[in-house]
Amino acid sequence: MTALQKNAWYNLGVIALTLCTIGVLIPVAGKGALGGFGFLGVLGLGPLFFRKRSGQVVLDERDRSIANLSWNFAFAIFWVVAVMFAALVSASVYGSDGAVPVWIVQSSVFVGMIVIYAMSSIAILVQYGRGAADGQ
Repeated sequence: MTALQKNAWYNLGVIALTLCTIGVLIPVAGKGALGGFGFLGVLGLGPLFFRKRSGQVVLDERDRSIANLSWNFAFAIFWVVAVMFAALVSASVYGSDGAVPVWIVQSSVFVGMIVIYAMSSIAILVQYGRGAADGQ
């Protein structure tokens, strides 16, 4: 398993932990459960998968190409979701002249981050899945 694949699985695990934490805390803490988004900070440890070891290539050209394609895909999906939410969902829920609550706006930043990291990680795993049996 390459470093990029390990990082992708790690990202998906952190996202799952974050969503489970928020889901469990919402009945107990209400809007205070949104503090569970703080677990997304653990994504910052992902670069540890890419530290250089002697005699090893961490990322080659194929890995970089896969990473670039996955980020492009993730941002494309993010913009579709963000525009759809902003234009359709908010207008239908709050009305065309209604005010969107602040906690919705704050949460949308973290939800956007989740969408980008999840889509990028899934795209990485799918692209490696098209290769050999061991994913390399």
